[in-house]
Amino acid sequence: MGKELAALVLEDKEFWLQCQQIVKISEPLVRVLRLVDGDEKPSMGYLYEAMDKAKENIKARLKNKISAYIPFTSVIDARWDKQLHSPLHAVGCYLNPGIFFRPSFKKQKEITKGLLSTITRLVPDPDEQDSLSSQIEAYKKALGDFGMPMAIRQREKLNPVAWWEQFGNDTPELQKFAIRVLSQCCSATGCERAWSTFKFIHSKRRNRLEHKHLNDLVFVRYNLLLRERYVFKYIQILF
Repeated sequence: MGKELAALVLEDKEFWLQCQQIVKISEPLVRVLRLVDGDEKPSMGYLYEAMDKAKENIKARLKNKISAYIPFTSVIDARWDKQLHSPLHAVGCYLNPGIFFRPSFKKQKEITKGLLSTITRLVPDPDEQDSLSSQIEAYKKALGDFGMPMAIRQREKLNPVAWWEQFGNDTPELQKFAIRVLSQCCSATGCERAWSTFKFIHSKRRNRLEHKHLNDLVFVRYNLLLRERYVFKYIQILF
């Protein structure tokens, strides 16, 4: 069996061609997974466009042959539409100034439906909905602080949450809504990283901790680890 496997790996050219094909298709999706899984910046404002880019990248890698890419993009669309897609992803894209104000961005009508759906769900007060509607116009037309030269320069340099914190003061309701949406996580990976912390704190000897106390301890420990990580990274940049 070892000799057969060695012959397959070392001599069979079809094997490596198939491996190359797998890499072509999977690499764009792995980039999306890395974006969702990362802690460097909130990913909600980037996921919607990242999925579109991944599919376009797969098509380009397969030389835009419909018969070649349809079997793969149809699987991606099925998972995205039925299980992963949410109006929040569309709103995150809409409220990300680095994407929304690009000349190449052409899906404003498509994501507007997600915006209206999310506002209706997250903001039940009709008066606040009306305030958001009027303030969205200021954002779309880049009026007030949104149109400042500094705000324009920082659209793609700052992460979306930081951008709204700095330049959204003229539209307080929209600023609050944008930060709330863009701060959402797109994956449960952050929770999974805390499982070992739960296991460490909730041992057999300490299994009578109250639920809130347990959550508070995990929250503090996990955020201390995050703080140490960013401090270490900052020191590396300095030195």
